[in-house]
Amino acid sequence: MSPLRKSKHRARTAGVADRSQICHRLIRLLSAGLMLLMLVVTAEGLQASGNVDKSIAVLPFVNRSGSHENTRFFPAGFHADLLTALANIPELRVTAHYSVMSYRDTTKNRQEIGVELGVNRLLEGSVQLTTGRVTIQVQLSNALTGETLWAETFDRKTSMENIFGIRGEIIAAVARELSVPLTAMELDSHGQAPTKNLESYQSALAAVQIAHRGNPVSIDRAVEYARKAVMLDPNYPHAYLALAFSLTQGIENGAISAAEAGAEIASAIETAMRLKPDDDRAWFVQGHYQAVTGQQNADESFGKAVQLNPGSAENLYASGDILLSVGRPQEALPLLVEASKLDPLAKEVLIALGRTYDVLEAYEDARAIYAKIRAIDPMDPLGYTPNSASYVAEGRLDDALYWLNLAQVRSPKDIELGARMVFLNDCLEDYETAQEWSSWLDSRITRQPHPMAMQARHHYLSGNFGVALQYSNLAIRLGLDNHLNSDSVFMRIKRDEALANGQPEAGIGVFRSRHPLLLAARPEIRPDNMLQAVDLSLLLVLAGREQEARNLLHAVITAYETPWFITGSERSWLVPAKAQALAILGDGQGALMELRRIIDKGWRVYWRWETDLNANFNGIRQTAEFRAMVAGLEADMTAQRERTQAMAESGKIVPPPAAGIR
Repeated sequence: MSPLRKSKHRARTAGVADRSQICHRLIRLLSAGLMLLMLVVTAEGLQASGNVDKSIAVLPFVNRSGSHENTRFFPAGFHADLLTALANIPELRVTAHYSVMSYRDTTKNRQEIGVELGVNRLLEGSVQLTTGRVTIQVQLSNALTGETLWAETFDRKTSMENIFGIRGEIIAAVARELSVPLTAMELDSHGQAPTKNLESYQSALAAVQIAHRGNPVSIDRAVEYARKAVMLDPNYPHAYLALAFSLTQGIENGAISAAEAGAEIASAIETAMRLKPDDDRAWFVQGHYQAVTGQQNADESFGKAVQLNPGSAENLYASGDILLSVGRPQEALPLLVEASKLDPLAKEVLIALGRTYDVLEAYEDARAIYAKIRAIDPMDPLGYTPNSASYVAEGRLDDALYWLNLAQVRSPKDIELGARMVFLNDCLEDYETAQEWSSWLDSRITRQPHPMAMQARHHYLSGNFGVALQYSNLAIRLGLDNHLNSDSVFMRIKRDEALANGQPEAGIGVFRSRHPLLLAARPEIRPDNMLQAVDLSLLLVLAGREQEARNLLHAVITAYETPWFITGSERSWLVPAKAQALAILGDGQGALMELRRIIDKGWRVYWRWETDLNANFNGIRQTAEFRAMVAGLEADMTAQRERTQAMAESGKIVPPPAAGIR
C-alpha cells in the first residue's frame, strides 16, 4: 500500500470523529489568520478611502414601536429611506444598507465598526411610532474616537410632513457636521414628503421589506401591501415601484410567471416614471425586471440609475453585474470597485468583483477579493470555491484542489463540491481518489446536471463507457439544464457513441434535438454551446455535410476571438475549442500552433479528455508536435499529482468521506 493509501486507510478506519477533528483544526488555524487579515484589510480600506472625512454609516435604527403590523415595518423603512437620501448627496460616502445591517445586534464599539466599514462618522438612532406621535432619537459620533458630535430627540405629532421634516433636519445636521454644503433648495427637498398619506407610505415600506424574503407567501403579502399603497395614493410613485419590485421578486423566485405579471409591472414602472421623472429607483426597478425576464436593455436601465445616483451601492452593483454578464468586464470593474467600497461587507458584491477580475485574468486581484470574503465569514465556502477556480484557470490544479478541499470541509454535504472533487482528481489522473468521491456522490445525486456530468466523465476516463452513456442518456431524456459545462460532457459522450457505431447522422439527430440553433443558416454560438458546436462539426464532416461543418466552425472561431469570450475560470473549459476547430477544418499547423499557445498560457483543465481521447484532433494526432505536447501535459500532471498526494499525507487535504457517510 502506497503512503497516500496508508494515510487514507488510517483516516478511514479512525472514523468520522477523526475526520471532524481534522476539519475543525484546519478551520481554527485558518480562521485565526483570517481574523488578522480582516484587521489589515479594513485598516487599509480606512486609509485608502478617498473622502474619509465625509464618510458615514447609518446603523440600523432600534425599533421602539412594538410588533403591531401598522408600525413594525416603519423603523426599518425610515432607516432605509434616510440612508438612501444621504447616498444621493454626491459629497458624502455612505455605507450601503447590507453592510450596516450586519450591526443590527452588534456588541462592537464605534471604533471597531468605523474601522471595519472604513468610515469616520456613525449615525445611530431609534424610532417609536405610536397612535398620534412619532419619536425619533438620533446621535452622530466620531467613529475614530467614539465622541458624540450631535444628538437630538424629535417628538412630534404623526404626519408625513413631520416625519419627513425630521428626516430633513437629520440630513441638515449630518451635512453641517461633515462640512458638506447644501443649498436651501436641496435642504428643502430632503424635508418634502413624497405622499401625504401615511398609510400608503407604510404599506409601500412593508411591501419592499416583505418582498425581499422571496417565498410565495411573502410575495403574495408584499403585492397585497403594494396594491394597497397604490389604492390609498394613486399619485405616490414609490407605491408603484413597490408593486413592480414585489411582482418582479415573485417572477425571480418562481412564485409568479412573467406572463401573469408582466403587463402590471410595465404599467407600474411607466406610471412611477411619469409621476417622478429621473428617479434612480424607477430605473433600477425597471432594470431588475428586464434582467429577471431576460430582456435586452437591463444594462441601459441600470446605467441610467447609476447616472442619476452614483452614490448608491445597489445601483453600482446591479449595473456592474449586468455588464459582466453581457461580456463587458472592463466597464463593470470600476462600478463594482466603487460598490465594494460603499458596501464592504456585501459578499454578493465582492463575488461579482472577484469574478470580474477573474474574467480579466487578474487572478491575484481576484484572490485578494476572495480573501476579504473569508475574512468576513471564514466558514462560508463562498470564499474558497471561486478561489479554487482561479487556480484552475492558470493550470495550477494542485492549488485548486487544496482550496476546493477547504470549501468542502465547510460544506461537507454539498454534492456540487463533491462533483468538483471528482473533476479535479480526474484531471490530475488520481483516478483512485476520484473513484472514492464518485462512490460518495453515487447515492446522493438524482437529477443534478453537473454532478451527473462529472460522474459520466469519470466513468468515461476510467474505461466504463457504458455507465458514462447511461448518465448521458438520462440527462438528455430528463432535459436537464446546462450547468457548469455539463451538457458538453453529455453531448461528447453521445457523439462518441455515434462514432463508435459508425452512425454520424444518428448523432447529428441528437444534437439537432438538443441544440437546433447550431444547425441554423447562421449558427448562434454561445459559451454554453461552443464545444457542442465543434463536436457536431466532426459528425457533419463524417456525414459528408462539409459545408455545414465549415459554416459552423467559422462561427465558432469568430465567437472565440470575441474579447473576453473564453477568459476566466468560468470559461476555462472552452479554451481548446479553436484548436479543435482548426484541426477539423484541416489546418493542422494552425491547430498545433494554437494548442501550443494555450498550453504555454496555462490550459490544463480536461486536458486528457480534450487531447488523447478527443476525435476532433484525429488529423494531427500522430504528429510529433502533438505527441510532445501531450507528453508535456502528462508530466506536469504527474508533478502536480505528487504535490497533492504530499498535501494529503501531511493532512493539508482531508481524505474523501466513506461512501456511506452522510
